Amino acid sequence: MGHNPTGILLSLERRKALYAVCSKFDVIIVEDDPYWYLQFPSAASEESKSRNRPPVADAFSESSLKNNKSSGYEFLDSLVPSFLSVDVDGRVVRLDTFSKTVAPGCRLGWVTAQPGLIERFVRVSEATTQQPSGFVQSVISELLIGQKQPPEVTSGWLSLRTNKERAAYSGWQTDGWVRWLEGLRGEYERRMNRMCRILDEGSVYVKQGTPRAVQDADVCVLTKTKLYDFAWPRGGMFVWIRIFFENHPLYGVPSSDGADLIDGAALATGLLLYLTRKPHLVLISPGAMFSSTEQVRRDVGWQYVRMCFAAESEENVDLCSQRFVRGVRKYWAIKKVKELEDIIKDSPVAEGNELDEEVANLGLYMGC
Repeated sequence: MGHNPTGILLSLERRKALYAVCSKFDVIIVEDDPYWYLQFPSAASEESKSRNRPPVADAFSESSLKNNKSSGYEFLDSLVPSFLSVDVDGRVVRLDTFSKTVAPGCRLGWVTAQPGLIERFVRVSEATTQQPSGFVQSVISELLIGQKQPPEVTSGWLSLRTNKERAAYSGWQTDGWVRWLEGLRGEYERRMNRMCRILDEGSVYVKQGTPRAVQDADVCVLTKTKLYDFAWPRGGMFVWIRIFFENHPLYGVPSSDGADLIDGAALATGLLLYLTRKPHLVLISPGAMFSSTEQVRRDVGWQYVRMCFAAESEENVDLCSQRFVRGVRKYWAIKKVKELEDIIKDSPVAEGNELDEEVANLGLYMGC
């Protein structure tokens, strides 16, 4: 759900089909799903509205979702179910985390699987990692269920509060936890919608041509160039953008020394570095970071970038998105090879022979 970096969401029908194949060939399914609570039901309709297209069906439109057993919480029932909902063989190992819903530094999660597998996981962890941070466990425990043990057994942030407040506090409990998740999803969904609307508005570069003849002076010729495209994410924290570097005026043009042609990878590197300059100051994650092999990186990795809307306020999401749009437009206005080469050469990461790796690492800090 909310795949990083693409933001796609597997429908329940697709999950059933995949499960059937895994069942046939006796394959264990490891469902690493940190963004499950961050599904965006409005994405499809808002995307259609933003692009003046008819509504399209998506994973939230499936009638099969209405036939699932209720959890007792409307919010949880509205989410596309996990592989666990169709697991009849005990072959699903589901991984969840508090890192994406409480705090990124807590590094605490849990595994849901059949008892036989859980027993083995416990034995392995006893001899290796042992357990997550005890401090983090105590904080999350008190947050969710309060202080169930005697005061001498457990202590935490509640010790800083008054005795009256401590006695009254019983933790969020399940109701409070679900309410928090619903509010968090709503906050991220609003940020996602705001970013995507701004990106949609700036995805086409319109240039007014100059008439070549006097008799055409009253004729205005407009040229539209598609700069990038993307699908509004159905979940997660990111927008995965395909940038059409092959439409850039310098694509395929000889370099200043004539030794090579400027290709998509060079233009992608130039854009990433250009956007880090004033007044743009936007740090995007290059597609090279997510390329599974060197060939994928070479063939298509340079075509994509990832933007994150989760780590900033709505106001900053708007400002950052607008600066990105303006930056891409100005980058497309660069028509001199020397100017592009100077952007790359003047970068602090341009020294040495590992430019591609260093450029990719620029986006790592936003690896939510």
